[in-house]
Amino acid sequence: MALAEDKWRLASMAGLAGLALAGALLAAGRGALIEAASVEPFRVEVASPHAPAADGRWSGRVVPPELAARAVVRVDGEIRGGPEGHAQRDMSGEGQVVERRTPVAGPSGHVREDMLYGAASDASDGQRSAEGHGLGDRSDGALSVALGDAPGLRLIEVELPRQGGAEVVTDAALVGPFRARYDDSPGCGAGVRVAARAIDRLVLPPLRDKLLAAAPSIGLLGPGTTLEEASVTLRGDALWFRVALAGEHRIAVSGALKVRVAGPRQLGVRLASLGPVEFTGTLRTRATLGAAGLGALVTGPLAPLGALAGYALADGYIDRRARQEVETQLTAALAVASAIPLIPERAELIVGEPRSRATLAFCAVAIESGGIAAHLSVRPDKPDPKTSQEASRVRTRLAAIPGPARHGLELPPLRPVAPTADAEVELSLDTVDALLDAWTANGLLGDLMGRAQWVERVDEALGEWTTLGLAEIEVRLPPSLSPGTGDGWALTVAGLRLGLTGSEGEDPGEVLVAGRGVVRPHYDATRGRLALSGTIDRLRLSCARAGALWPCFGALLEMGNVEARLDALLAPGAAGLPGIEVRALLRDGTRALRDGGLELADLAISYPQPGVLRVAAEVR
Repeated sequence: MALAEDKWRLASMAGLAGLALAGALLAAGRGALIEAASVEPFRVEVASPHAPAADGRWSGRVVPPELAARAVVRVDGEIRGGPEGHAQRDMSGEGQVVERRTPVAGPSGHVREDMLYGAASDASDGQRSAEGHGLGDRSDGALSVALGDAPGLRLIEVELPRQGGAEVVTDAALVGPFRARYDDSPGCGAGVRVAARAIDRLVLPPLRDKLLAAAPSIGLLGPGTTLEEASVTLRGDALWFRVALAGEHRIAVSGALKVRVAGPRQLGVRLASLGPVEFTGTLRTRATLGAAGLGALVTGPLAPLGALAGYALADGYIDRRARQEVETQLTAALAVASAIPLIPERAELIVGEPRSRATLAFCAVAIESGGIAAHLSVRPDKPDPKTSQEASRVRTRLAAIPGPARHGLELPPLRPVAPTADAEVELSLDTVDALLDAWTANGLLGDLMGRAQWVERVDEALGEWTTLGLAEIEVRLPPSLSPGTGDGWALTVAGLRLGLTGSEGEDPGEVLVAGRGVVRPHYDATRGRLALSGTIDRLRLSCARAGALWPCFGALLEMGNVEARLDALLAPGAAGLPGIEVRALLRDGTRALRDGGLELADLAISYPQPGVLRVAAEVR
C-alpha cells in the first residue's frame, strides 16, 4: 500500500513538473511570437523600382538596416556583394539551388509566402566567395553595386539568409548607353543576300518570259520573234548581260551594268559598258546592197573597189546607228528602272498591325560573283495615339524608357556576299531592341500578349491551385535582349505589373515580375511559320509600394510550377504564341514574279556572330 502511494506521488510530481515545463515553454513561445511580431520585416527601399540606372549603378537601402550586413546581392544571378567571406552558390547557371518557400511577414506585418533559396550550407559545386565583393559600410543599410558596361536590363536580387532558407527581394535596372529614339541616322541593322544561282533559277526565267512577250511589239522583230539568249552574270562588281532576239531581224547586245544606292528606296543602275551590237536581217541586206550598187557606179578598173567601199560604209553606218539606238534605249530604260521603288517607304512588320510600321531605307549594296547583297535601315514609326487616354499612356511609357539600348553590334560586311542558301536575311540585336522599345511605347507589345491570351492562360493556371486570379498584365519596360551564347539570345524581362484579384487581407501594392531566360526563333516547317521559342531560367515576383520592395507570392511560382508552364508556352510549336506566316508572305509577295508566287522549301536559323540573327531560306 505504501509502495502504491509512493508511485502515485511520483507520477503526480512528474505531471506537475511536465505541466510547469509546458507552461514555461508556452510562455517563452508566446514571448518569442510577440518579439517576432515586433520585428520590422525585411524590405529594400529604392528610388524607383524597375527603373533606368543613370549612373550605371544600382542603389538601395535595406530595412531594417541591421540586416544589411547579412545581405547578398546578385546581378543577373552572379554574386556582386555579400558578407565578408560568406560563401554562396553562384546561381547564374542552369544548376540552380533547389528553392523552398515558407511564410514570412510583409512590410505591415501581414503573413505572406515568399520564395526562399537553400541555405548557404547547401552550396557545394559552383561556390564562390563574396570576399572582395563587399559593399562597404552597411551600418545605415545602404547597398550599391556597379552593373557593368553591357547595355540592357539587369536582374538584381537582394538575398537575406535565414535558418532553413532565405528571403529574396528582386529589382531590375536598365543600363545604357541608349540610342536616340526615332532619329534619322541610318542604323543599318538589316541585311539581304541573294545567291547568283537563285537569280539564275528564280528570277531570270520570268524575266525571259516578259522580254519575249514584249519582243513582238518591236517593229523590226515581228510576231515570230524568239529569244535566243538572255543571261546575267555577276562578275567583279558589275552585272554582265547578253540578250539576243531573232525575228524578221536579229538583234544581239551585251554589256555591263553598275548598281549603287540611288535613294532611300531605289537602287541606281547605269550602263557601265556596251559591247558590239549585232543587227542582221533583210533591212540591213537591202541597205548594204543598195549602197554597194551605188558604189558600182564607179566605172572602170575601180568599179569593184567602189562597190566594196559602198557596202562597208553602209554596214558601218548601220552598226553605229544600231549601237546608238541600243545605247539610247538602254539608258532610258535603266533610268526608269532606277526610279522604281524597290522597297516600300513604310512597311508593316506585323501584317495588319499599323503600330508595327517601320521606315525602310537602303544603306549599301554590293555585287560579287556569288550574289547580290544590300544593307537596310529599319526605323520604327513614332507612336500615333488616337485618344487622350492612349496619349497619356504613351507619354508615361516614354518617360520610363530612356530609349533603345545600343550594343554597337554590326552586321557582317557586304563582302563576301555569297550566301550558303538561296537567300539570307540578317537582323542585328540593336534593330530588334529598337522595335521592342517602340512597340512597348505605343502599346503594341501589351496588345500582342492580349491577343495570345496570356492573361486568360495565367488566370486559368492560377485557379488550379490558388484563389488568386490575373486581371491584366501591364508592360512598362521593353524586353531586353543580349547576345547570349550563340544558340539564341539571352532575354531579360522587367517592369511587368500584374493586376491580381482574389488576394485577401491588406493590399499587396504593385506586384512586379522580373525574369531571365533564352529566346530563339523557331521555324515550323509543317505550317511554314516563324515563331519564338525559349526557356525561362529565373522568374521572380516582388511587391512594391512608395519605393519599397519586398518578396511576395513567391510560393505561387513553386506550387504552380510556373517556370515549367512558361517553358511549355515557349516550346517550339506551342499554340497561341504570335508568329509570322513566312511561307504565305513569300508566296503572296512574289506573285508578280511568277503565277502562284515562289515557294519556301526550307528555312534555317543561325547566329553568325554575337548579336546577329541570320535566317537562310531555300526557295523553289
